[in-house]
Parts: sequence; structure tokens; C-alpha cells
Amino acid sequence: MPVVPFATFLAGALLTLLLPILLLIALGVWYWVVSVRVPDTEAGPEPGTPSPTANPGPSIPETLPPEPGVQ
Repeated sequence: MPVVPFATFLAGALLTLLLPILLLIALGVWYWVVSVRVPDTEAGPEPGTPSPTANPGPSIPETLPPEPGVQ
């Protein structure tokens, strides 16, 4: 039995198993390094409260005429 075809099969099988595992490990390390560099976010308003700039309304009070029928 020749040794070369068996060695070629073994090398292909090892590469098929090891390359995806090494890629997954490399992505995990990269994600960890990037997530360590991200600064903490500042504490902002509650999620449900509107910000003052998000309400585009008139900035001066309106003087409305009285409703009809009200004395």
C-alpha cells in the first residue's frame, strides 16, 4: 500500500477539521479585543422619555381665542 495517498487524505481531513475551528477561535479573539476597546456609554435619559430636541413644537406659548359658547 503506498503511503502518499494515505498521507494526502490525512492532511486533507486534518485541514478540514482544523481550519474552521481555528477561524472560529480567531473570530472570538478578534471580537473580544474589539469589545474591550469600546468605551462605556454615558448614562442617558430613560428609554421612554423624549429628549428636548426631539419635540419640534412651538417654543413660545400660544394664546388661543376662547372656545365658542364658553363665557
